[in-house]
Amino acid sequence: MADNRKELILDILKEQKSVRILDLSKQLKVSRETVRKDIMEMEEEGLLKKTYGGAVLDEANTETDYERRRAENEEKKQSIADRAYQFIEPGDTIYLDYGTSTFSLAKKLVDFENLTIVTNSIPIVNLLIHSPGIQLIILGGNVRKNEDSLFGTFGLNNAKEIFVDLGFFGCAGIDIKSGVTNYHMGEIEISKTMVQHSKTAILLADDTKFGKSALYKTSNLEDLDIIITTDIKDFEVEEEFLKYDFEIIKTEENELND
Repeated sequence: MADNRKELILDILKEQKSVRILDLSKQLKVSRETVRKDIMEMEEEGLLKKTYGGAVLDEANTETDYERRRAENEEKKQSIADRAYQFIEPGDTIYLDYGTSTFSLAKKLVDFENLTIVTNSIPIVNLLIHSPGIQLIILGGNVRKNEDSLFGTFGLNNAKEIFVDLGFFGCAGIDIKSGVTNYHMGEIEISKTMVQHSKTAILLADDTKFGKSALYKTSNLEDLDIIITTDIKDFEVEEEFLKYDFEIIKTEENELND
């Protein structure tokens, strides 16, 4: 019942951009305290922002729908995934972060032999669960339904005990000042831990992510070993990133040189 209410609240928010607790209480036929509790939980899940007496849908810090994002910049994600695939060898243990770029990489691993994959992404689990050559380790936690991912203390505690050869991470933005950022506080806590627990931390981010920032910081730029991206259009932005020690691999440039 609570989940149905939350979906209704989110639908109303997407239409109206802001809501009042009193109005929602009347509309949903529940107490104001029940609505207040729903809104608090939804803020923890990164779905909205509380305001005095209500809530708003903060467009600047709200993800678009997961399925829609999966279709956005699909060719760029595929080229990035192709290049990322080349780093993986039989016998490796890898971490695949939640998000659509890592899902593109996961699609290339369905028939891979002798690979251990750690993830908290339900779409990746569903994709690879029947692959005979892959051992899946699911960190676990609370289900975040709009992203089909798992987050929270349970998964975070498990992440603290796991170390991998390669960690592949997505992002909402990468910026010189703010570093690597994403939208949901619960998920980025797990991502933060796995960046530190990866022998090689690889960011998968197409050129549209450069110079952008989301609400929560996943990692400092210094924590990255490799960034796989497409051709960065802004030369000045690229110059700033080239000052760091990580390697930048641009797939479109590679493809033109092949």
